[in-house]
Amino acid sequence: MSWSRLSRTILCAALLAAVVSGCGFKPLYRQNNDSDTVPQFAQIAIAQPEDRVSQQLRNHLLDMLTPHGAPDRPSYLLEYRITEAVGSVFVTRSEEITRNNLQLSVSCYLRDYQGGTVVFSLAATSQASYNVTQADYANLVSEKNARERALRDAAEQIRLRLGNFFDRQQQRQTKS
Repeated sequence: MSWSRLSRTILCAALLAAVVSGCGFKPLYRQNNDSDTVPQFAQIAIAQPEDRVSQQLRNHLLDMLTPHGAPDRPSYLLEYRITEAVGSVFVTRSEEITRNNLQLSVSCYLRDYQGGTVVFSLAATSQASYNVTQADYANLVSEKNARERALRDAAEQIRLRLGNFFDRQQQRQTKS
């Protein structure tokens, strides 16, 4: 690499850093004194599951929000309700279904743990497709895998929206 090319690369990187810092960009999950998003995640208790699908979602949320374990004295309770629908995507001329879409919708309510009032509500929707074959076991495994992918995606959406909520809440407190 020649010096002129190296100096151009360094100049472009410095210019990009200046533009990004000037626009007010701030990483949401930065861990320092300016951002308390991650510690606020650790104060969320996640409601107990009602069925297997709810348990899978809860496990993903536990991994994403409270990886160090459930809080001793939570400030928030995250409640959720899952609805699931399966629809045909590809149908052959002989009306044989060859591909399905599994759509999950999750309604979440973040409640104040002491008072029980809803502090924040959100809805996350995720979709995953899977092939349908002549083998019943293969269909069950494909559907199970699609459900797992959709639940993981929904949990990630919930984590991001909760992070945005806590970040906005912190900005309001800072301005006051």
